[in-house]
Amino acid sequence: MAIRTAIRRTTTLALFSSVFLGSLTGTGVAAPAASVPQCKGVFRHAVSNVKFARMPNGRLTWSFNLTATAKRNLGSLVNVSMPQAFVSGHEINPPYGPHTRSSSYDFHSSIKSYQRKGSGRNFTIKTNDEISFFWLIKSISHPRSGAYRTITCKVPSA
Repeated sequence: MAIRTAIRRTTTLALFSSVFLGSLTGTGVAAPAASVPQCKGVFRHAVSNVKFARMPNGRLTWSFNLTATAKRNLGSLVNVSMPQAFVSGHEINPPYGPHTRSSSYDFHSSIKSYQRKGSGRNFTIKTNDEISFFWLIKSISHPRSGAYRTITCKVPSA
């Protein structure tokens, strides 16, 4: 699924907050743009729970954990990647590479600086930047099963 523009990104994220593929089903509706939540605390969903925290040095960290339901449906081994990410409407080089791990693994990372696609220039996240992350989960145990999870939120103050 290629999302190429901020307008299309917003439309897609408004339609599908998270969807299970294969044997799992479910959709969620993202919050309207006027009420985009802060990237702090835990974002719960049937696919995964994602915990965000902003460090004093400005880095935004996250911890991505599959739910018990997702683990049951996806099996014991999964590949989690982030094929797309955006900062304030600009597509960026995703800050998370593919990881094949146990479905109970804490898929975690962080972002402080980033590059916009096609730019080559480094940027630094700042308070109130709107970020959108798209995680893709492929089951290794059950090759026809998978899921995805998206979150759009605003970077809180450090």
